[in-house]
Amino acid sequence: MRRVAVLVAVAAAVLAAGCSSAISTPLRVLPCTPSDGQLDKQLVLMAQSVPTASAVPCLRAELDDWFLDDLDSWDGRTRIEFSRLIDQVALTIELTATCDRGGATETTTDQPGTRRFDERIRTGGTYRDRRFYLLPGACVAYEFVLTGTGAEEAADDISRALSFVTRDQLADQVRSYSGGRLQLDPERPQ
Repeated sequence: MRRVAVLVAVAAAVLAAGCSSAISTPLRVLPCTPSDGQLDKQLVLMAQSVPTASAVPCLRAELDDWFLDDLDSWDGRTRIEFSRLIDQVALTIELTATCDRGGATETTTDQPGTRRFDERIRTGGTYRDRRFYLLPGACVAYEFVLTGTGAEEAADDISRALSFVTRDQLADQVRSYSGGRLQLDPERPQ
């Protein structure tokens, strides 16, 4: 019985340590510019999931109060979920080849080489805006779900941190990282 109690205590300590490190780790993922010859493989997966995309979303700044909850890439789509508070998805980003902009209207873009469409959805104290960036070969959709005081400022903070890395820049990073052995987009046999 004592052995079982020790195993349970060790397992609880490991789980608690894992949870606390995930909660306290600031958002330092998906860098637009990798450091010291590194390569963010998640950016590569995004580019490979939507091979027509001329660019993929990335972060140009570190954010201490945002967290990456999930990133899934599959054939034709990548879905990224960020949170600000525990268990609250505050921003979902989807990369696809095309998208349905619904009632969004075109506005001035803050991302070079894109067209931007916004749909303001405000209900009470909830900031639920949708934003679409159209770029050659892709659509990147942002869906914000923020509540409480400072919601609009929080959306502005992460919006300023988000950017795009072009497919050409990412292909250069892959070649550099692999010493020229790998390519982002291998040539297909004729």
